[in-house]
Amino acid sequence: MRVKLEPETAFIGKKFAYIFLGIIFALNSIVFIWYFFFSNLTWS
Repeated sequence: MRVKLEPETAFIGKKFAYIFLGIIFALNSIVFIWYFFFSNLTWS
């Protein structure tokens, strides 16, 4: 049944890696912007 196991798993792994890195980058940017605004509010 699973004849093309390697290319499909490689494609799914690459897609999952792109989605995972995108989520990590988005969360990091949101936290950084939130911390930047918070520091601006607390310092001013």
